[in-house]
Amino acid sequence: MKQSQPSRSHSNRFESAVVSTAAFGVSPKASRSLNRSAKSELGWLPSQSAGRRLGAVETTALPTAWFRAALYEPIFLAMALASGLANTSQAQQQPLPPAATEAVDFARDIQPIFQNSCLRCHGPEKPRSHFRLDNRVSALAGGSKDATDIVPGDSVKSLLIQYVAHTVPDLEMPPIGKGEALTARQVGLLRAWIDQGASWNTNQLASNAIVVMPEAGGISVHGNTAKFRELEGVTDGFSGGLEKFSMTQQLAPDEKLSLEGHALAPQQDFGLKLELTKTDLGFVHVGVDQWRKYYATDGGFDPAVTPSQFNPNEDLFVDHGRAWVDFGLDRPHWPQMALGYEYQYQSGNESTLDWGPANGKNIYPARQAVDERTHILKFDATNDFSGWHVEDSARVEFYSEKNQGSEAGILSGGAVPNEFINTRDDYHHVQGMNTLMFEKPFRDWCLLTGGFYYSRLEGSDAFNQTTLIPAFSVNNVLTSQPITLERDSEIFSAASLFTPMDYLTLSLGTQNEWTHEQGFGASVPDLELGLNTPAASTLDEFKASQLANFRFTKIPRTVISGAAQLEEETVSEYQQEDPSQFMRNTAANNRLYNAQIGFTTSPWRTFEFSAQFRRRDSKTDYGQLVDIYNGVSGPSNGYPAFILNRDIRSDIFETKLVWRPALWFKATATYQLNSTDYSSKTDPAFDLAAIEQVSPGGSILDGSYNAQTYGLGINVTPIPKLYFYGAMTYSFSRAVTADNGDPSIVPYRGDIYTVNAIATYAFNTNTSAQAAYNFSCANYGENNDAAGIPLGLDYTRHDLSVSLMRKINARCSVSLRYTFSQYTEPSSGNLNDFVAHGVFAVATFKWP
Repeated sequence: MKQSQPSRSHSNRFESAVVSTAAFGVSPKASRSLNRSAKSELGWLPSQSAGRRLGAVETTALPTAWFRAALYEPIFLAMALASGLANTSQAQQQPLPPAATEAVDFARDIQPIFQNSCLRCHGPEKPRSHFRLDNRVSALAGGSKDATDIVPGDSVKSLLIQYVAHTVPDLEMPPIGKGEALTARQVGLLRAWIDQGASWNTNQLASNAIVVMPEAGGISVHGNTAKFRELEGVTDGFSGGLEKFSMTQQLAPDEKLSLEGHALAPQQDFGLKLELTKTDLGFVHVGVDQWRKYYATDGGFDPAVTPSQFNPNEDLFVDHGRAWVDFGLDRPHWPQMALGYEYQYQSGNESTLDWGPANGKNIYPARQAVDERTHILKFDATNDFSGWHVEDSARVEFYSEKNQGSEAGILSGGAVPNEFINTRDDYHHVQGMNTLMFEKPFRDWCLLTGGFYYSRLEGSDAFNQTTLIPAFSVNNVLTSQPITLERDSEIFSAASLFTPMDYLTLSLGTQNEWTHEQGFGASVPDLELGLNTPAASTLDEFKASQLANFRFTKIPRTVISGAAQLEEETVSEYQQEDPSQFMRNTAANNRLYNAQIGFTTSPWRTFEFSAQFRRRDSKTDYGQLVDIYNGVSGPSNGYPAFILNRDIRSDIFETKLVWRPALWFKATATYQLNSTDYSSKTDPAFDLAAIEQVSPGGSILDGSYNAQTYGLGINVTPIPKLYFYGAMTYSFSRAVTADNGDPSIVPYRGDIYTVNAIATYAFNTNTSAQAAYNFSCANYGENNDAAGIPLGLDYTRHDLSVSLMRKINARCSVSLRYTFSQYTEPSSGNLNDFVAHGVFAVATFKWP
């Protein structure tokens, strides 16, 4: 696929790092080519989503290696072809296993061989060498290398027999190490089948395969129904529809049509997907999907005021949906390409935490009307050539947001709001994104891969805020003119994966990121001056990350692994609003160190033990190059300009013990310890109103966080008919912050418990039952008598589901499900409590 020439300003970046792998990411395909167990330890690759980061490690010696590969690869290819022809000629002279003498039945004798040994690579989905063995027409057409793979009536001239008999070096099927070789008996059956005409008595096109699953039921709720909908994700009352429906039809041996969807009311949960695929040509995918998220309508809770909580009992929800269409081209020997369009939306009303005042406490509920739309144009291309794998993904996104927040409050007593604040936001942007990823295995123990991402965003925003207090004839309006935003981002990554020995895997990676942002508003409200002024800001950010991993398996029944990461980030931020009043230029530099070491060992068959330790240290230095506030320059300007340094250090220890005394029993115990300290260094701080120093500055321990988590899980299958799994966790955590003598600042601590269990029992081949139970409980708060609030979180939740399934016949089955939910929350005065019972019936019909 032809690529555009990069600009000179980026040429060195491309020349020094155009290859990469798993330190920041390795694709499954590339990892399999290494044939090493280390692949499961590695990370992720650059994805199609433009917001995701790319994986990386820089290799400065690449130009020489690339030049050598380009120079010698044609020579090696010619030698390999010549050698392959010679080997093929020699192989055809070697004796083959004799053909079976009996009459061969395809369904009985041949199809099981294809199913177990061939269809994984030569099925309908991306067949290797474009050779398919799932239908007679495609099989007799042969693959991309030769049309004589199967010659009816002559098994000797059929290359398939040469490959499965392992007479052609480097073309053995299944490939050595990828599956068990066929026995002489199986090769003989294949020979006899071809000699007898290669009949395919199951080659009839499948008729429509249809599945329909209607559902009906209802839920009865006693208590706070809005809280029930928010936690459980469903609505109360009657509901029903189609839990699932699907239809699949094989239109031709190489053409398939499928339809799948669901539709449930009244929760507006529906989806439909249509896929048409033709092998060696392409596909068309069309779909629509929508689901609803519910929100509780209550605000805060404070027993010191009356009423202590407000609940407007509104029906708050937001519908999330998308519709898409994709056209794909997948021709043999061509790059694979896909062009598509996607539409996403969010519409409805949601609760927010911008609670309004109510008799001196900010506890009155707030909500926001949501209206967000996104149009996305997509293009993806993938190509493999000369050992290289290249992927390119491009997106253009058109986004608009017209949300309106509504905050009500009670200023003069009572239970009815008399203050209303409405904020309307009108934001839109256009963003173009492109991700390029490439990889190549240079040896069976060495893989290099790399990626580059570029994004540009141009947006505009405007807002309008109205504050209305009818009792005082107040109608204050704040309005801005359009505020522009521009952002450019570049990410380059490269990585390498080495497995020089069977017991050692090494990977190195690097990733560099550049971001520039700038915003400007000609007329933005200044709340302190009471008028609109110009405002502007710029942000420049650079981040460099390096990562190294290793995995060592030479010690019997033991794996030792470790990783080290170094990350440095520099940020330069400039802000101004009415330059004579406010101007700030801040420089920040962050250094992150992250290291971990661990092992897993299984000295006996019944035991497995693992442990891991990780240290993370993040240090940030701040410098205020310019600091003007209210026309005054200097260190007296308070938060956050007086902060000079911040340090966050974390230690995490994890361990796990697995015990398997029998095949039907497994127990797992886990433990985690987390300890984090926060510290900072400041300039002296002043209170301009009191004209006094409130802090002498210097180093201070801001706070600490400590947590311990214990876990236990059990899998039991005492008899074939019964399966049980259960797990429980207990966590205790405590957060402490510097109080500076203030009695209202106290530790935040508490306990969290969880229990999960599921059991399945089969009465017979047609009848089974299943029960599932989930429990969670938290008692987490500050016990803050001095300040009164926040009170923390104290709740208990139970969820139970019991199902009975019955198979009527091969085409019909039914299930009946009972659900129970209970939620209590003392920290909200039990105003959010509820109890719910539900009964649902589902039938499944299949044709044919």
